[in-house]
Amino acid sequence: MISRIFSACVLAALLSVGSASWAETFSGQVAGVGEVDVELVVRGTPKFPRRAKSYGVSGAVVVRFSVDAEGNAISPVIVESKPRRMFDRSAMRYMETLKFKPVEVDGKATEVKDVLMTVAYVLEG
Repeated sequence: MISRIFSACVLAALLSVGSASWAETFSGQVAGVGEVDVELVVRGTPKFPRRAKSYGVSGAVVVRFSVDAEGNAISPVIVESKPRRMFDRSAMRYMETLKFKPVEVDGKATEVKDVLMTVAYVLEG
């Protein structure tokens, strides 16, 4: 099942590249509420590892994480990566650059868990 999610997420990520509007939302879970969407408002750029570049390899990493009440990505865990471990360190560093719009429940900012994101690495040219 993860492989199907991985493939669909990579395809979606690749198709969205070059889009004029990059506003993205991701689904997660809030205790007592259920599924909610979190909106990504700030992101850095994932660094393409030198080793992958020298081998001419593209790939992607699926990361599961939570979004705290301030909108930070916390507790990231790699769910799947292809090729295995080639982009993991870069993806984990990239997670530190993300900022989400805090989710409010009953007027109070709350943590969102089980958010999945695919970080795609596409070798240009």
